[in-house]
Amino acid sequence: MTVTRTFLHPGGPETTSYLSAHRSRPDVIRDALAYPLRADERTLVTGASLAIALGLALRLGVLALPIAVVLAGYAAAVIRTSADDERAPPRFEEIRRLASDGLRALAVAIGYLVVPVVVLAGSLGGTLAAARPESFATTVVVSAAGTVLLFVSLAFAYLLPAAIAGVASTGRLGAALARSRLRSTITDGRYFLAWAAALLVASVAGALLGAVASLGRPGEVVALVGGLYAALVVARLLGRGVQ
Repeated sequence: MTVTRTFLHPGGPETTSYLSAHRSRPDVIRDALAYPLRADERTLVTGASLAIALGLALRLGVLALPIAVVLAGYAAAVIRTSADDERAPPRFEEIRRLASDGLRALAVAIGYLVVPVVVLAGSLGGTLAAARPESFATTVVVSAAGTVLLFVSLAFAYLLPAAIAGVASTGRLGAALARSRLRSTITDGRYFLAWAAALLVASVAGALLGAVASLGRPGEVVALVGGLYAALVVARLLGRGVQ
């Protein structure tokens, strides 16, 4: 039996089916997995070429940053258009805008990583202290530092996609620190589910693609293209989570 609840608001009555909502969760994941394949041929070829070029540039140590910036901007565009409920991935057009979005996204990521890095530095300091003659105090310090690092890292990892989504939607860096926007996003159950699903996809993809990359040069190429596919799936999930 389907259980429904009716809400009254200025726009009129709205009926929500809990059973339908429950069924929609797998649909969101299936939608994200199929999302990259809905791109047109030119977009697929361009994205795969940029992913391979990034891997080659990293190996050679040249021109990696511009490519990474464009790909980061494209991921931001995916989050923005997914939040607007567009079905197909955006095209690789307006490279200047993609570059601007990418620079903003990278700036937000670096800014949000500062605190975890500081905590990590403190944790490493505690570990070095523990290398001295063992004592109860040093053991407590190392354990506490590791626990703090874990929770701080998870907290900022949870906030970061919401901040990038805000910047991608508004085009303003200040949106990354807009407390009201961040609060409304991170306290939404849809965002939590999307974030958890994105984390799962990223973890599984990282393990699988790492194994594929270890098979040699052909494996590395496949892993680079697969990494782009996984990144689009993750961006799609996060974008749907901030609708």
